[in-house]
Amino acid sequence: MRAEIISIGDELISGNRLDTNSQWLSQQLGALGIQTAFHTTVGDCHADNIGAFRNAVSRVDLVVSTGGLGPTADDLTREAIADAFHRPLALRQEALSHIEGLFATRKRPMPERNRVQAMFPEGARIVPNPHGTAPGIDVTIDSGDHTCRVFALPGVPAEMKQMYQDTIEPLLISEHGAGKERWFYRELKLFGIGESDVEKLIPDLIARDRDPVVGITVSKATITLRIAACCESEDAFRNRIAPTEQIIHEKLGLLVFGSGPGDLDEAVAKMLDDHQLKLGVIEFGAGVWIAPALSKHQTTDPEYGLVAARWYPQLPVVSRSPEERDASLKAIAEEMLRSESLDLCLLVATYPPIADVITSTTLPSSDFTMVLARKGKPSRLTQITLGAHPEVLYHRLAKTGLNLLRTELLQRD
Repeated sequence: MRAEIISIGDELISGNRLDTNSQWLSQQLGALGIQTAFHTTVGDCHADNIGAFRNAVSRVDLVVSTGGLGPTADDLTREAIADAFHRPLALRQEALSHIEGLFATRKRPMPERNRVQAMFPEGARIVPNPHGTAPGIDVTIDSGDHTCRVFALPGVPAEMKQMYQDTIEPLLISEHGAGKERWFYRELKLFGIGESDVEKLIPDLIARDRDPVVGITVSKATITLRIAACCESEDAFRNRIAPTEQIIHEKLGLLVFGSGPGDLDEAVAKMLDDHQLKLGVIEFGAGVWIAPALSKHQTTDPEYGLVAARWYPQLPVVSRSPEERDASLKAIAEEMLRSESLDLCLLVATYPPIADVITSTTLPSSDFTMVLARKGKPSRLTQITLGAHPEVLYHRLAKTGLNLLRTELLQRD
């Protein structure tokens, strides 16, 4: 069963209000095994609403709309459904009585305009709204070769959610057999490779007609592979995706650093704790990025993990030769390693000035230096060249340092 969610309102298409109803409804439908194929957002225009409903009904089995059921002139959902499918509106006394009762309970006279909320397309059923004056609409559209169930709900989230849970979800289960399966998801996280390079390594897994489905997203330089399948249980889902996960790990190897919602900083913090190692971080330049990320996963007085952090706005001596500069950075990291009795010390130089990055109109590409000092081993200096959109550059640089730590800890296993 495929669904489309239609969100209605000028406030949504203008960007003045965020559409959270569609996200919530997609999650609820997915829990019943119903795939949401489309999200449509349309303004308060009668012709556009008619087009949106006709288009949706022609391509899916279920339509759920939110918004446009109020009493004012810009609330056009009921009229749009009536005109789109030639279902004339008619007054429903039971709906009117409910609306009048709400006003009476609140000791207010009912404005005449609210009568329109008791008007329903021919053949529609009422979706009760216990706490609001906008009852929902339940109508089935049969075009001969295709049947689509349409539910129209108010846009007020609290009212919409209760109406869905009290009425629509039970109907989907009892009348459409929904809920026997549901959509499950698993996320694998990667760092150290580009999105297009991932697709080259696992091209067959990204095919859209594949089961399970594998999608790629990128956020703050972390790549997520999202595996999805519709199954009757968590165990069945695990069994179905096991071959896919195996291929991903075989093809991408150590690029995969974890699963679930956590990012690279959480993975590194856990490794430090598991290995019972003490880390120090030194960051030069415009800000401090690695230390705050790791500290989110620490206690206030950690025994292991990040136990020392320093930040310097600029390198101590900028006029030295590259060789002298590198030796100086190694010495700084090694001094912290000794003075703080650490197992590891990571040094990153140098975060570019924030003003230069945020005002850049190009994708900056710069050289950066990292030093990893290790107790009982020679310090390792790494030169890297990174380019990224200005808003991503700091994340990529910080995560490159975190990944340097991660690969070092993997070698200790």
